[in-house]
Amino acid sequence: MRILGALLTCLMLLLQHADTATRLSLRSEVFDAYQREVPRRRGDDRVIVLAIDDLSLQRRGQWPWPRCDLADLVDKLAAQRPAAIAIDMIFAEADRLSPRIQAQRLEAMGYAAGASAAAKLPDCDRIFAQSVRNAGVVLGVGGLSGDPRLKDPVDYRAPVVEIGGAAGPFLRPFPSVLRSLDSIDRAAAGHGVLNADAEDGVVRSVPALAAVGGHVIPGLAVEVLRQTSDDPVLRAHVTGHGLSQVEVAGRAVPTSGDGSWWIHFSDPELRPIFPVIAFLDGTLPAELITGRIVLIGAAASGLQDRVITPLGPMPGVSVHAEALDNVYDGRLLSRPYWSTWVEAGLLVLLCLFSIVAVTALRPLHSVLMFGAVLLLDAAIGLGAFVWRGWLLDVGTPMAGAGIVFAMMLSVALGQAQQQRRTLRVALAVSREEQARMDGELDAARRIQRGMLPDPAEVLAGERRVDLAALMHPARTVGGDLYDFFRLDDDRLFFLVGDVSGKGLPASLFMALSKALIKNAALDADGDPGRGLSQAARVLALENPESMFVSVVAGVLNMTTGELVWCSAGHEGPYLVSAAKAVVMQLVTAGGPPLCMLDGFDYPIERIKLKSGDALCLITDGVTEAMDARDRPYGSARLVDELASAESGMASRRIVERLRRDVEKFASGREPADDLTILVIRWKP
Repeated sequence: MRILGALLTCLMLLLQHADTATRLSLRSEVFDAYQREVPRRRGDDRVIVLAIDDLSLQRRGQWPWPRCDLADLVDKLAAQRPAAIAIDMIFAEADRLSPRIQAQRLEAMGYAAGASAAAKLPDCDRIFAQSVRNAGVVLGVGGLSGDPRLKDPVDYRAPVVEIGGAAGPFLRPFPSVLRSLDSIDRAAAGHGVLNADAEDGVVRSVPALAAVGGHVIPGLAVEVLRQTSDDPVLRAHVTGHGLSQVEVAGRAVPTSGDGSWWIHFSDPELRPIFPVIAFLDGTLPAELITGRIVLIGAAASGLQDRVITPLGPMPGVSVHAEALDNVYDGRLLSRPYWSTWVEAGLLVLLCLFSIVAVTALRPLHSVLMFGAVLLLDAAIGLGAFVWRGWLLDVGTPMAGAGIVFAMMLSVALGQAQQQRRTLRVALAVSREEQARMDGELDAARRIQRGMLPDPAEVLAGERRVDLAALMHPARTVGGDLYDFFRLDDDRLFFLVGDVSGKGLPASLFMALSKALIKNAALDADGDPGRGLSQAARVLALENPESMFVSVVAGVLNMTTGELVWCSAGHEGPYLVSAAKAVVMQLVTAGGPPLCMLDGFDYPIERIKLKSGDALCLITDGVTEAMDARDRPYGSARLVDELASAESGMASRRIVERLRRDVEKFASGREPADDLTILVIRWKP
């Protein structure tokens, strides 16, 4: 799984460094999203846009206007002492409304007198050129990437100082230039490239510098800034990655390697655009022009000089106004050369997180965590844009990591589905096996319980003793045992034992022990010590697992009350005296549990019961039962419970009282050991 993630990460890195249309489109969408979320806040309006809009055409007439009218506009603007005047237009053809052109038309129509009179009038192109020269107007030129024969290159030698290397090889090349008439073009104080970068139809940047006809020429906004400065020199800083910045008017404009100047746009609805007719008619305050940069351009819908920006459509002249505002507002965007490495690092980190999340977390948790990381990545990109003006493409790493995450998750879900199918099959087999084992254990439980004697059958019609017994295994089957049977009409043999261990192995050894002890007791003619010794010798021969069993056994003469008993590693019986209502535990030296020491002869003890006395035999499942705080039931509580029994209480009730008291003490806690109780009361 992780190898697959590593391979997918490498593939995403290769695709990120490939300038495919999809990747460039995604990057542009990310940058546009920054602009829409955080448009530039406008500062002081140091740049005025005078537009030839629909209102101006309605009042002044269709475009193009006579160049004499344009000369009048430039003269009136210059009279208000603006910081600079720039015209976002190219006057590539002679004025069709000039007297010279009209004279030629009149002569062709046969109006010789009118043609002669018109020819004597001043030429409008010459008048306009003189106004451009007098006002120090900056004119635009258009870089041509097509057939250079459309217009021969002109020798524009802007004062550009290249620092660190030649900028020309890195800049966007234009083999030729489209410019105004030679007389008008030469009259301009400066020239700036009007081209805007719009590969997908959206303008996001303009050239700060461009290579036009083999010469380095500034963009219109840069040239206007140069004209407003006391320092006429442009300084282009060049690194091994291309152009890094252009110094103009005491300010550094950061650029991409090809000289592109990224623009941070403001809301187009908030930028004031003043109709040219408003200035010509005097409705626009003249003092609004003084000291400001004036850009003249077309904004009328029929003139088709509108461009699409990340914040919507606007006149082409407004793009250059936005660039100038970026400088004056101190809001300059940049896409540093190291941004591609940062974006590659983000892609690797996101992909690594995807791999870890899918392989270490549940699907839902991994999706939530991955979504949170993507939000953090988007916040990093937006934060870099807001606080430093850096354009980081976080969209491509997010998309690449998203592909890796989706593919990893789909593989993980497929594997999980396969595992579920495997588990379902295994679970079905396990349930079948468990059902079979449960059935076998239930059968073993029934067989084990069936091996235990029933007092109603063994002592049917016998009134000299009252006997009751109980065995509760800790599991389905257990290793505790009890037994009682008649040796003859007067003697009753009984025993209680505890096999080492629990569960099925202990139950099997319990069944074997019970049968061998019974046979040995019958052979020993009522001597419990000799019977246990004989049973131990036989058990040792059939004990490959080295298990052992503790036993307390006795023989009660039901006529005389004489009790003969012995212990093989088991605690002695508790004697409940009917006469004095006291409880005492019978003590004997006894011996080790059966199968622990070969050839041991177990000694016997004798005691004579009094009428009404009772014997209580238990296993350690009683005294070692634990409560919620891990405290044992203990012998003291057992003695107290036996002493509290009513005099002459039936054995069955004593057994039940003890069972309930142990369960109450344990408070529902799962028993740790088998529990066995046997009570015999002698009542001749």
